[in-house]
Amino acid sequence: MPSYDLVQSVGRALDILELVVNSETGLDLNGVVAFTFLKTATAHNLLRTLVAKGFLEKSRNPIRYYPGPILLNYRRSERDSNLFNHARPIMAQLAHSLGGEVRLCESVGMRTVSMLIASPSQSSVEQPRTPRETMIYGMGVVFQAYWSKREIAEYDKKYNFKLNGQKWGTREKLNRFLAGFRKNHVAMIPVRITGNHFRVAAPIFGWTGKMTAIICFTKPIKQTNAAFRQTCYQAIYKAGKELSFKR
Repeated sequence: MPSYDLVQSVGRALDILELVVNSETGLDLNGVVAFTFLKTATAHNLLRTLVAKGFLEKSRNPIRYYPGPILLNYRRSERDSNLFNHARPIMAQLAHSLGGEVRLCESVGMRTVSMLIASPSQSSVEQPRTPRETMIYGMGVVFQAYWSKREIAEYDKKYNFKLNGQKWGTREKLNRFLAGFRKNHVAMIPVRITGNHFRVAAPIFGWTGKMTAIICFTKPIKQTNAAFRQTCYQAIYKAGKELSFKR
């Protein structure tokens, strides 16, 4: 490919990325064509390449394009460095005072990954070299409290709610749990979901007012009682507020 054509293709790809990043609801092929004035075939090929390389994610029914893992990670890097620096001492204090594991998790696409981990046996907060993915329909399900109906339907289709989400009973029961999380900004995950562990999570909100992460605490249920669980509930709620952006 001649150097001019290569530079032109890179420029077009960057234009598409900028459009998708600035669109809250994603873009379809027609939208990309309308904004960039590219031929449909050219736009389609560029979108397909950006999806294959991880810069964009493609949803189906309807087909739309959203920021992919690479783009999200790049966009998050500066925000994360500030959040992580703020979170480390808070997480370490919670892990040691409550005697359990504390995690800071983010949603990447449809996956929930642990970005920071603190435990009472460690002197420092761990940042995994490769973010660790949490269980499907487990603790990370609280992110869905702020998802659209389309996003939830797509997740249920991709991960098969009837098979992997059966511990919740029905989607309606899960939705009621999510409504409580959205209202109270904290929730204890039912033990039947977490496998004999007590888990509580709270949202962390960014400068846009949207939830960007969660802070959560885990401890074997046998090592807790009602009073202790309430203490953890309040502590994690307080940590979520402390780590959220303050206007």
